[in-house]
Amino acid sequence: MERYLMKTGEMITGTMRRTIQAAALTALAVIIVACNPSKKYEEEEKSLIEDYVAENNITVSPDADGLYFMEIEPGTGELIRTGDSVGVYYTLMFLSGEELQSNIEENTPYRFRVGSYELIEGWSIGLVKMKLGTKAKLLMPSSIAYGSMGYGYYDYYGNYYTIIPGYTPLLFEIEVVELVRARK
Repeated sequence: MERYLMKTGEMITGTMRRTIQAAALTALAVIIVACNPSKKYEEEEKSLIEDYVAENNITVSPDADGLYFMEIEPGTGELIRTGDSVGVYYTLMFLSGEELQSNIEENTPYRFRVGSYELIEGWSIGLVKMKLGTKAKLLMPSSIAYGSMGYGYYDYYGNYYTIIPGYTPLLFEIEVVELVRARK
């Protein structure tokens, strides 16, 4: 049995009410998506990457994940595989050229297993394109770096300090100096 509402002399059935509610919810969803600030940041990031690529005459195309892999010096042997252990020297920069971190001056390389949870995804994607001795630049969007949240830390007093803001593309220069193959 249908319920009827009387509103300004018109009768609205339950079916009509559900249709109106569905339309209102759809309109609300469209408004929420249209006001989604992440779209704005994603577009700004895309523009930053496109400007950097144009200004620096980068001729390589990004892969399916958005990674620009630019080989500086080729390596030797077989490509690195997920699960291999590597030692690398690296420099991390914003696209503005500001250096954030480097281990070039250290006596020992940064060592880790390719594909491990401690790595940002962009490193694992880029390293499997490299060999022992390869030196390359990796230009990566935030989606395979530190994402929408970015990276920072809390001090002893609970204050948060942002190091890498969300939606920030990054440039890494990486040299593979050690390679230990994973056991099969």
